[in-house]
Amino acid sequence: MLPKDMVAIAIATGASTLRAVESVPKFKVGDDIMTTNDNVSTHTRLPGYARDKRGTIVGYEGAHVFADAHSAGRGECPDHLYRVRFDSETLWGKGSDGPGAVYLSLWESYLLRGDVS
Repeated sequence: MLPKDMVAIAIATGASTLRAVESVPKFKVGDDIMTTNDNVSTHTRLPGYARDKRGTIVGYEGAHVFADAHSAGRGECPDHLYRVRFDSETLWGKGSDGPGAVYLSLWESYLLRGDVS
């Protein structure tokens, strides 16, 4: 089956990316995190503007197919997925449009403990 056919099936059936994993999540709601600053030449769901930034875990979404690995043909490689809140000023500096926040769903492999220097 061609990848384009698999995408059509997933869209038509609403195929879930949620997977069962044996590992426990490293983070919990309220934890401060730092995102990684990996500059990859392949697919990633970590936006450039959110790399090497501090945020806070605000939700846990379960373990899901890790899109970075899957799109590169390395298999599903399920990874824990979190909702992370970033203050606007953290992402865009003091010249941002005032108070606000951006929420991103990010895989655990993108995250480090917030106290990392």
